[in-house]
Amino acid sequence: MDRDKFESIIADVLDTIFSKYQDKIENLSIEVDETEIPIAESAGKNSPQQITLALYHGVPITKRAAGRPLFPDRITFYKKAMESICKDDDELEKTLKKVVKHEVGHYFGLDEDKLDDLGY
Repeated sequence: MDRDKFESIIADVLDTIFSKYQDKIENLSIEVDETEIPIAESAGKNSPQQITLALYHGVPITKRAAGRPLFPDRITFYKKAMESICKDDDELEKTLKKVVKHEVGHYFGLDEDKLDDLGY
């Protein structure tokens, strides 16, 4: 999938989310990284390594002190990582939509268990 299509899918999902929660989302930067496939370090010696598909950097809005953070929160989507686990563009699009919702969920303070319960 070319980068323009990849970014377009992200924008479409964000537009849907922003239309519902526009007044709650601010100072959020979205990035696409195509440089490498990031591998998360495993927690234990015998734990398998995991490919990182996207990463939220920031302080969830549920954990912020009064006022606006100095720097924007950021979500980075790793295009090559997602392509490496998907067999075709249709699967990539489905995965990307899920990952966008997952990372925005972190912005709103949802943890991994809650996101799993929601199917993200």
